[in-house]
Amino acid sequence: MLETSSKTNTSYFQSHLKRSNLAFTHPPLSKASSIQPKKANFVLLDHFSMSSFSVVLDTLVTLNLVHDNPIYECKTYGVNSNKALSDVSIEITTDGNIRDIEVSKESILVICGGFRNSLRPEPLLNKILVKAAQSHTTIIGIWNGSFYIADSQIKTGGTLSIHQDNKAIMEERFPTLNLSTSSFTEDNGLLFTCCGPNTALDMMLHFIKDSYGTDYSQAVAEVIGSDRTSEANKKTINRFLRSETHTPDCIKEAIKLMENNIEDPLSIDELIKLIGISRRQIERLFKINVGVTPARYYMEFRLTHARQLIQQSNLSIFEISIACGFVSSAHFSRTFHKFFGQSPMDSRRTSQVS
Repeated sequence: MLETSSKTNTSYFQSHLKRSNLAFTHPPLSKASSIQPKKANFVLLDHFSMSSFSVVLDTLVTLNLVHDNPIYECKTYGVNSNKALSDVSIEITTDGNIRDIEVSKESILVICGGFRNSLRPEPLLNKILVKAAQSHTTIIGIWNGSFYIADSQIKTGGTLSIHQDNKAIMEERFPTLNLSTSSFTEDNGLLFTCCGPNTALDMMLHFIKDSYGTDYSQAVAEVIGSDRTSEANKKTINRFLRSETHTPDCIKEAIKLMENNIEDPLSIDELIKLIGISRRQIERLFKINVGVTPARYYMEFRLTHARQLIQQSNLSIFEISIACGFVSSAHFSRTFHKFFGQSPMDSRRTSQVS
């Protein structure tokens, strides 16, 4: 069942497909109505993990994309200068050094470590971490960024995640801390740590879910986490069917039939005959498990498919309307506008500009 947060934007979509379309269903912002974004400050330690940094940065940039208003302005900072060397020997020119960082309750401070960081105290970074903790800034430690969090001696009420190769020195240096080399950890919604790039995405999706709701977390996952699947699930195209293991087989079968019959949509009577259940049953089960009626879901899926073709193909609007099972391009355009707040042609122009 689709969980809706009070912070989600208004969308005519009602099923889980709302998450796939969040980036395309909110109106363009006017300069007068724009909300000042929060600061996301990335401290890039020398030899920081480029892959871990990219994952965390990508989740925040994608959150900006799917939200009504850009939430975070992301800035990078070196420790002693306006540059930092990554673990793949790419030098990054940063937006400043850590003396330029301003922390507040609304900001994020991300400490980006890596496999070859020299784990030694950084007095100035310690002061910034202490100030951030006092300001109730959200602090995020990536890879061995946890070392610097621990060295600052800010209060940590739970467990810190650390890369397995750094666990020995952490145990020696900070014997009273609880350490973990698996997954990610959270402390009261203000301190998050992970031990590498493979857990950074899970950590950030958890952070977004806690801060902005399931819809936005799932919307971001649709964009940058959709390629993660087990061997057993590779043949299942629909990501919703992979994640919702409790969904009855008859609903999964119905959704697959809908996805395989877009250009010439099945009627609900044809659908229930193929599945072998009554109309009353399928209506009830769809409402329970998907949140909408079968007909409503079918329409939302066809429109999602149409939006993808509009933005990613050179097909004409007329050809797309036919490909998505609409009897006329006029009917298609009216329906598309109702769901996306703009015409198919305007949607194509918007995607070409961005």
